[in-house]
Amino acid sequence: MFKLLFDSRHRVLMTRLSGTYVQDDVVVRDRAVARFVARHGLVRGIMDFSDVERVEVPIDRLVRRAHEPPMLPGQARVIVAPGGITYELNRVVIAHQLYSRKVEPLLVRTLDEAYRAFAMQEPAFDKVDSSDADLLDDSMASALARIDDARAAGPVASAERQALRDKLLRLLDSVPARRAARPRAKARVPGAITLSDVLNAALQRPALTDSDLVASCEQCRRPMPLAAMRLLAGRETRYACPNCHRILVTLSPAAAEGANDLAAHAYRIGDFAVRTIVDIDCPGARLPKSA
Repeated sequence: MFKLLFDSRHRVLMTRLSGTYVQDDVVVRDRAVARFVARHGLVRGIMDFSDVERVEVPIDRLVRRAHEPPMLPGQARVIVAPGGITYELNRVVIAHQLYSRKVEPLLVRTLDEAYRAFAMQEPAFDKVDSSDADLLDDSMASALARIDDARAAGPVASAERQALRDKLLRLLDSVPARRAARPRAKARVPGAITLSDVLNAALQRPALTDSDLVASCEQCRRPMPLAAMRLLAGRETRYACPNCHRILVTLSPAAAEGANDLAAHAYRIGDFAVRTIVDIDCPGARLPKSA
């Protein structure tokens, strides 16, 4: 678990971690900081591990992150780690950051040392709140990261990636302006854009099919893969329970008419809005219902 806190007078953003440090903290914190920077600009940063009791992030995941672009480029950063595993772990991460980015954060053992490093007098941090849309964004990011880990494989051929992009663009570019009548449901619609297609585009490789994604209709209480549901394709792709015909998942181009009405209760994945009224079990992850 972590909290984002901001001292507006000193322009310092603090990430305060506590309890068990897990991989979701890495992914979700990056998303939260990116949103903060988009709204407030670049600031200096403190990562506070003072209240971390255990670390359950694989070291190779932290090393990979150390070689990726920083969330606060060009800004001074301080890591607070009192000792033990958090201190030793951050020594390794800092060494990789120095190698890959040619700069390194300052590693200290107390918050007071961090405040002195930034010449902060009477620091006053306020919590950075997250909106409902932010929380949906975080849930999707965590699910995609877990799926990617569960289905880790080599990069796909560029031709396969291009075929996937072309399939997605067909829905964005060639759907009719309005759907005249409700299409009759079919067991499977050739060429229809599926939820697995959209997730694969976000993962940048074909890792999933609809057979890998399982939902339970809350009314029928029967879990089943999306591939077994009734698929209705048109301006939207909709998955319906084959027993009670309730619409469980709706997939729309994000710019489509009426998509804004779903925005507060839908995941945004690239150019698509995905609304689910049930949890979706994915390989290695569960995607909570958006509505």
